[in-house]
Amino acid sequence: MKKSLKIILIVLGAILLLLVLVSLLSGPIAKSYVNKNGETLIGRKVQVEHVGLNIFTGHVNIRQLTVYEENATDAFAGFDTLDVSLKLLRLMGKEVYVKHVTLAGLDVKVLQHDTVFNFSSMLDHFGSGETETEKDTTPSDWIINLHNIRLSDGTVYYADVTRGSHWDLNDLNLIVPDFCIGGTANTGAGLTVSLADGGQLTANGEYNAISNDFKATLNLENFVLEQVRPYVSGVAKIGEIKGRMGIDATVTGNLSNIMDMVIAATANIDDVDVIDKRDHSVASLAHLTVELNKLVPGKSLYDIAKVELNGLTARYELFADSSNTLSRLLVATETETAETAEPATAQDTTSAATEPMHLHLGHLAMNDINVTYADHTMPDDFEFPITNLRIEADDITTNGNNSAKVFANLPHGGVAIINWSGNIGDWKSYQSLRLNIKNLHLADLSPYMVAYLGQPFTDGIFSFTSYNTIHNSQLDGKNHIDIYKPTVGDRRKEVKDAKKLPLKAALYVLKDKNDKVLLDVPVTGNIDNPEFNYMKLVWKTLGNLLVKVATSPFRALAGNQGGDELFIAVSPEETDFTSEQYYTIDRVAEMAKMDEDIILNLELQSRPTEDSTIVRNHERRNKILMRHLTQEGIPEAQITITAAEPSEEVKKEGYAVSTTLKETPETSEEVEP
Repeated sequence: MKKSLKIILIVLGAILLLLVLVSLLSGPIAKSYVNKNGETLIGRKVQVEHVGLNIFTGHVNIRQLTVYEENATDAFAGFDTLDVSLKLLRLMGKEVYVKHVTLAGLDVKVLQHDTVFNFSSMLDHFGSGETETEKDTTPSDWIINLHNIRLSDGTVYYADVTRGSHWDLNDLNLIVPDFCIGGTANTGAGLTVSLADGGQLTANGEYNAISNDFKATLNLENFVLEQVRPYVSGVAKIGEIKGRMGIDATVTGNLSNIMDMVIAATANIDDVDVIDKRDHSVASLAHLTVELNKLVPGKSLYDIAKVELNGLTARYELFADSSNTLSRLLVATETETAETAEPATAQDTTSAATEPMHLHLGHLAMNDINVTYADHTMPDDFEFPITNLRIEADDITTNGNNSAKVFANLPHGGVAIINWSGNIGDWKSYQSLRLNIKNLHLADLSPYMVAYLGQPFTDGIFSFTSYNTIHNSQLDGKNHIDIYKPTVGDRRKEVKDAKKLPLKAALYVLKDKNDKVLLDVPVTGNIDNPEFNYMKLVWKTLGNLLVKVATSPFRALAGNQGGDELFIAVSPEETDFTSEQYYTIDRVAEMAKMDEDIILNLELQSRPTEDSTIVRNHERRNKILMRHLTQEGIPEAQITITAAEPSEEVKKEGYAVSTTLKETPETSEEVEP
């Protein structure tokens, strides 16, 4: 063998031996370096048990690595095994080609205090000393190809110390078959996570780097709703949220125009119970299903196949301090002032106007809803349960007319039925609402009667039909009231602000021979008027009607078809009244006894006469009339008996009977409860 060839072989052998030694020794050297210089590298103490490196095969194996917290005692993150295999020769062609990455036993603990995380110091460590430079927007020639990325049996613990919340992600498994940056192939990824407090999340995604198209699927099963409570505790005083949720969703789109992505999903929520800090149930829900055909955020498009809700139970209360169930549940926050609020720009307004909401709901079904309404703002507490409430609607849309039906059971066998049709997008253009209430016990409404009128209903069955339409902001409402055997109690003296209406007297007059009261209360107005108030108009109309009935009752009492006044004809020669006349007087007296604010006026109408006997007869009858009325229980303060100026024009002599109300602020003008 030639000497030169021998030297070459010796050198090559030495180089090969050196490479083998480097490959064998690089792992222990890397391990020693990492353990000694971890704080210099990442700002934290690092401990690793094994580092294996083979520069010939491009294989790296690291086992039992732990990164510590700033105190260098508690573990922040670590893993059991990291195994990576690369094709090193591809680096010469500006390609990073990873054949596989396997990470097993990942364990991470993330702690948050306010806005600071337990890894914030590491970010500061890497960012320290760096100066801002202009971003290089030149496309890179390098291609990164990652294959068979697998995360198995991972655990992530997250705790928000300030809010007192925590999340445990157990059995974290991630599979990414291929991931490419700079190439033409699609990238795919899959993720499976088991939540320690309940639930499992599975997600898969695909992405094309050339077209920017993406598709993602998400499946969430048995997610425990209690896990979101700490995040709503900042706005609501909730003690506990029970229930589970499941979601199946698909998102497709293009990253170049992310707002035009299309979302399709089905969500199910079961066995929900929201409990406040006092351990009272605010609302509960048996089941809710929402099927979303298509949601496109950038186009304000909401195409919902169906919404089905079952078994909702809730309680809503009004309190004397002007609070209610919701306001007591919500956490008080500082309101944004006009100075700090940013006004909407012309561009914002234009953008919102060009994309109006497009909503279509194929089917809405809400069943077995039970709501209790309670009002503690009045002298008597009011509590009104509505049970078995059902709502049905199909093809609800913001473009065009819609319709819905509502059914509900009221206390003591009452029923309410609502039929609605109207335009949602331009609601002032057309609305139609028909409400039917049957078999409602008036005694259940007594707290409101006491608050407004100072008198309770003690008996009576109430039926109500209301038909209201809106055409181009003009309301036309027709309300028909049907009451059977209404009975009103005495006025409550302690209720100081109640309106003084002659309710007993009016009902006495209004009752027909079958003990029924039939009333029609029309309501009209322009809803664009800032002072428009529907219930105020109803009460005003009804109140004025009751005043009118009580002060002009005699058509109903005496069957007088000629006018509202009652006339008791008498003969000038008679010194007393006939039985028929006493019958009419007694009916008038019965009505006057029902309200201390009613003044009974009897005015004698007569022809001029010089016959002293007739004059004495008039005086005698007046005394008899006053005595009879007071014996019937009417105080003299409520009776006025006068004589009109004698006139030849009087065709028939007798008493013109009328009633008035005592002059009070409530009766001197129109009634406005």
